[in-house]
Amino acid sequence: MRLTKLIGATVAIGAVVLMVSACQKKEETPGPAESMGKQIDSVVKNAGEQAAAAADKAQEKTTEAGQKIDKAMDDMKEGAKDLTQKAGEKMEAAGQKIQGAAKETQK
Repeated sequence: MRLTKLIGATVAIGAVVLMVSACQKKEETPGPAESMGKQIDSVVKNAGEQAAAAADKAQEKTTEAGQKIDKAMDDMKEGAKDLTQKAGEKMEAAGQKIQGAAKETQK
């Protein structure tokens, strides 16, 4: 009977030691799924950073294009003013010629 108790106690102690060692977190290398997950996280992070950089660059280019369009519109307005002024001057000169010709015919 003593031998049975001794064997039972040894088995019980062994079971306790086994459970305690199984509960401890082992320092292992990450598994394939964990490694892949980290790689995916890295790729997503890099893609996000690249997308943000591309958006910033696109914003800069859009701003530059808007400024160029504004300048072109201002240039067109100035050109239209000049053309209108020249057309007015030519119409006035033509009007004066007509008046001159009318006075000549009345004499």
